[in-house]
Amino acid sequence: MKRLQIQKTYDEMFKEGGWEGVYDLPYYRSPYFPMYKAVLKQLNMLKVNTILEVGCGTGAFAAFLIKKGGISYSGFDFSEVAIERAKNTTGMSESFYLADATLLESYNGNYDAIVCTEVLEHLPQDLQVIKNWPEGIKVVCTVPNYDSDYHERYFVNEEQVQERYGELIDIKKIFRVKKPTLSDLSFRNRLRQIRWQRYN
Repeated sequence: MKRLQIQKTYDEMFKEGGWEGVYDLPYYRSPYFPMYKAVLKQLNMLKVNTILEVGCGTGAFAAFLIKKGGISYSGFDFSEVAIERAKNTTGMSESFYLADATLLESYNGNYDAIVCTEVLEHLPQDLQVIKNWPEGIKVVCTVPNYDSDYHERYFVNEEQVQERYGELIDIKKIFRVKKPTLSDLSFRNRLRQIRWQRYN
């Protein structure tokens, strides 16, 4: 059953820690960690100095970026729970604010690029959100190729991504990042998975 895409839905999800507690994990144990590394690689290739993260969630990507250094960060989310957790996760309360991606005033500030990871698929008004982004801004976005109760849509292939967003974003490159099968990438869990694969 599809979930309503409202603040309360996401406040509850972030409060509960998400599926198998993924939002309670440090960034390096998150199943999104390979994606975070791929996004940072693109930001470095684009020579980005400052970013705005649209839909920052509980701050895992921010924590990763802050740890790596070199890029100034700010981010927003429409979930109060997510913002509070992001502030606690990073210890940088001034870097986060509560805002709605569908509203133009959410994008005030100075930044070279927008990062929007695993957000657009949740938004019925995803195209309107992109129209709010400053013209000519660099963007690094990710969208999933699997369905979820929380998704409005997902993308089977690169052509579908191009078809939906190509008129609003000058897409230079689309590539896939494999999501790990584990929900917790701790060393112990990875070792367990290797053993299990070996015996099966």
